[in-house]
Amino acid sequence: MVLGSLPLIARLLTALASCALALGIAGCEDDERSEADAIAIGVGSTVEQQVLAALTVVALEDAGLEAELVVDLGDTVGVRREALRGEVDVHWGYTGAAWTLGLRQQDPPADPAESLARVRQEDRDRGLRWLEPSEANATLALFVREDAAPEGRAPTVGWLAREASARQRTLCVDPDFRDRPGGLADLAAVHPMELDRVPVRGVDDEEAVRAVAEGECFAGLAPATSGAAHREGLVQARDELGIFPAFTVAPVVREEALEEVPELAEALGTITGVLDTSTLARLNAQVAEVDDPEEQQELVREELAPLD
Repeated sequence: MVLGSLPLIARLLTALASCALALGIAGCEDDERSEADAIAIGVGSTVEQQVLAALTVVALEDAGLEAELVVDLGDTVGVRREALRGEVDVHWGYTGAAWTLGLRQQDPPADPAESLARVRQEDRDRGLRWLEPSEANATLALFVREDAAPEGRAPTVGWLAREASARQRTLCVDPDFRDRPGGLADLAAVHPMELDRVPVRGVDDEEAVRAVAEGECFAGLAPATSGAAHREGLVQARDELGIFPAFTVAPVVREEALEEVPELAEALGTITGVLDTSTLARLNAQVAEVDDPEEQQELVREELAPLD
């Protein structure tokens, strides 16, 4: 998932790491805690991961804890690897990704509660604790323009499949989803879709969103938390049969870190208490469009203000 502008977020992270923003990050003069005491937050390569990291810094700072950012860890597998090595104390995991990519298991469940229960159980002996999750689900989703949705009711994947088949509407989906077993072919089997009548373009999620917004594609595949889809005002087709696996967004903490700093759970709960799919999509969109790092930080801080 590539959401938004990485250079902008890079400037945000640079600002977060400086004393100028007074965020209590390790290394500033007059800090009471040493760098060794700082909570290490693992940050993946996507804008969404960096938004979550910025929220975490604010939450920990508000709880009187210090934080340091461990950046450029790559995809979710890379972040998880550093957590297992003990180099990262806190990171934000996606249950479906952890199940399939991190734990190398099959058949990730679509039900968020079951998805969390599975990874929580498997990671218990690995020294990783999945805390209470947010209401955000970064699962894959199909988006359409609002003016293409059925009048008077919300679009569903079943409606979308019928519409695409009957009118030979073009779909924009990731090439891997288009070609792999368990991808588009399975979707077409569950929701009868005549793929020989449906043009399919293989593009990444950013291009899929753009193509739908400009009317080049009827529907496009992107994460449900896509900032680009939110910015374009696209409508998500409801996955009424649970085709797409759950990617529940939750904080993951090393067991040793939680034992040393039990306040971590409560601090992270201030984030999960306000974060749902639409909020995360909005933050992804807004942070990517703000040029000034201080304004970006204030934007994410406002999300936690109601719980102060």
